[in-house]
Amino acid sequence: MTISDPLAIEKTLTGTHVRHLRGATAILAHAGLLQDFAATTGQPTEMHGLQYKLEHEFARRKTPNLLCIVAGRDVAAPLTLDSLLGCVLLFEYRVAAWNTGLFATGDSSGVGTVVASPEIRAHIAALASGAVLSEARMVLTCFRNALEAENTPRFPPGQHGFWAAQVREVRDRLRLGPTYDLTLDTLGKRTRNHIRYYRRRLEKQTGCVFIPDAASHIAESQLASLNVSSLKPLRQQAFDLQFHATAHLPGGFVCGLRGADGRWLCLAGGWRQSNTALIEWQTNAAGIGKISLSTAFRAFQIEHEISRGTEHLCFHGGTEHSIGHAFAQDHVVDLIVRRQGTLVSLMSRLIPYFAQRDPNFANRGNLLIDALRSRQLHWAPIADAAATPTISTYS
Repeated sequence: MTISDPLAIEKTLTGTHVRHLRGATAILAHAGLLQDFAATTGQPTEMHGLQYKLEHEFARRKTPNLLCIVAGRDVAAPLTLDSLLGCVLLFEYRVAAWNTGLFATGDSSGVGTVVASPEIRAHIAALASGAVLSEARMVLTCFRNALEAENTPRFPPGQHGFWAAQVREVRDRLRLGPTYDLTLDTLGKRTRNHIRYYRRRLEKQTGCVFIPDAASHIAESQLASLNVSSLKPLRQQAFDLQFHATAHLPGGFVCGLRGADGRWLCLAGGWRQSNTALIEWQTNAAGIGKISLSTAFRAFQIEHEISRGTEHLCFHGGTEHSIGHAFAQDHVVDLIVRRQGTLVSLMSRLIPYFAQRDPNFANRGNLLIDALRSRQLHWAPIADAAATPTISTYS
């Protein structure tokens, strides 16, 4: 099935139902299935960080919801790889114990939010958003896929409300070549030279070695000192969570650089699946001087992943390092749907107004506010299939 085959898409999505799993316990009960399903859709590792996402501090004041689009009408049948067509992970904002009816993706990069085959990803997002809209005021769903005219979202029949979409460019994935040198050749000359230079310098100064299974060498009692001695310490609870989520969950890993004196210079954690490795976090030790630990560490990491047969090395959230210029170009779609009504209509108008006048309001890390602050959003009625809004693109 391809995007150019609308009849096949229509046939696939006909006769489905939406399975709504609410709360972390209900969602994590299907973690293994979701990880396997992500691999079948060309999104390996995107469901491996599920527990981390649900327990992260940003999720504490939100209620997680997983909307599963399932083949057939038997709502009691167990979820299987054959029956699951797609799933969408959303979080409902809460004020104390009050559910606000405002739902949003948990990740602005579109990783692990909508899991489905590329040709139906936009439709899965629309079906899930439409199902949530029956109890919600507004829903933001971010997913990877350029939103082309042939692939505009198909909402459930009889759905009412309004929708808008915007497309953002993202770069967070490095294609690895068959050898270390061939991979470095794909980078800019200056970046390539820096990687080699800082690796040699760090090795000479510290006698460091790359440890692929660093987690097995780190005791629980060491985590606090590792965090405190890093360049950017976190709240200890957050540091512990990221370490355990990658060190002890299936598919997870923590690797690092250790000096000849036994000190950990760098640590990084993530997950692997199929031919893909995702780096979720990295921490660097303080007090090393004018050596770029991040640059040196990437040299070791790239070399190690190539030796494992990894073809795609992803950095969650991308990187400000110049290596990012060599990352593959991808796109994130922000799909926003809202109910009819004065309150949500006013909200969609006022947020861009206040965001333009108050920079702090526009940069609070609230993904729904971040998506709504664009004055380029064009809303169209969901029920009017002919009314397709202009899709705005921004970075």
